Amino acid sequence: MNKLKTIGFSFVLMTVVLLQACTKDNDLSTQKTDLKVTIENPTDLEAVEIKSGTISFTEINSGNITTSNDFTNNELVISLPEGSYDISFEGEIEYQLDGQTQTSTVRGYQTGLVLSGPTAIATVELFLHSETAGFVIKEIFFTGTGSFEGKTYHGDKYFIIYNNSDEVLYADGLVIAESTFNTTSKTQYTPDVMNEAFTTGTIVMIPGEGEEYPIQPGESFTVANNAINHLELNPNSLDLTSAEFELEMLTTINADNPQVEDLINIFGPMTMHDRGHKSYVLARFETSTEEFLANNKYTYEYLSNSGIPMDRDAYKLPNDWVIDAVNLSVQTTFEWLVTSPSLDMGWTYCAVVNSDDDRYGKSVIRRVLTTTPDGREILKDTNNSTEDFEAGVKPSLMN
Repeated sequence: MNKLKTIGFSFVLMTVVLLQACTKDNDLSTQKTDLKVTIENPTDLEAVEIKSGTISFTEINSGNITTSNDFTNNELVISLPEGSYDISFEGEIEYQLDGQTQTSTVRGYQTGLVLSGPTAIATVELFLHSETAGFVIKEIFFTGTGSFEGKTYHGDKYFIIYNNSDEVLYADGLVIAESTFNTTSKTQYTPDVMNEAFTTGTIVMIPGEGEEYPIQPGESFTVANNAINHLELNPNSLDLTSAEFELEMLTTINADNPQVEDLINIFGPMTMHDRGHKSYVLARFETSTEEFLANNKYTYEYLSNSGIPMDRDAYKLPNDWVIDAVNLSVQTTFEWLVTSPSLDMGWTYCAVVNSDDDRYGKSVIRRVLTTTPDGREILKDTNNSTEDFEAGVKPSLMN
């Protein structure tokens, strides 16, 4: 009987301890941090004044969003639950330019701010934002397809580029560049050039002398990995023989269609990461290819996971040359944007987890904003891929 009493007492004691531990954990989860945010005006502008704006705090793990417009003299103090946050700002500024008062839409973004403890500080740099019509990346099918034998199949990936304007545009000389850095692995690289350039090690260019490839308003063109009928090799795939261009890939995986124009490998080739760890930009060189390669080399340094100093070589593609940008990632392992937020303030995905077999046969497709009276679709282009794209949907070229 005494033994039973002892066991009973121990059980009750353990239960109390566990309840106290749970209570303590709950208390910790509701601890708050007083965060002071300084909003920095765009550089190279005079007499800048914020006329309106909203700052949003998104807790990365829970998805909870807190907003405020209660800032004074470009500063705001807010109390937030401890956690990891993305901060974004959207508003309007007034400034002086050539003696004239101008207004402009501005944005700002900071990712991965960890709040822990009673106080913290953060800075959000603003940049001018305008929604301009032109070429946009309409779709990226980067996952490939699974075969009926349970194997992966990668040759059927593609980009679709769309003329989102109301005038004829020419595809000649457009470049597609892939990020060097992964959106799923944030590391402190130096020097940090993100606010001035996109870091890339893979660049391909559409051929042409200037007006060989006209694209009508509301029309698009497809860049295929291999512009063949993949259904002949994999019944789960698609027919890409109607693609306007194809990538010139490694000889071991290149299935060339001689009737489809190859892109020029400036620095490549490009194979497209099938889990979405990379990001892509559409751009035009403002110098010759030779001058770009000679003048835009970028050597960056970082610490490996074991703390060993490392350095790597890449190229800097100036942000001013970029026409459109799309950050890709994995839903549960995203860590950072690898473009300046002035190019893209969001990201989209197909895979929920890093080794998600369900990602195969899925694409990211830009949303339709509106349709003109003559039936031309205007695609959504706010420079925020989270808002602009449908994530993990059926590829548009797959029947």
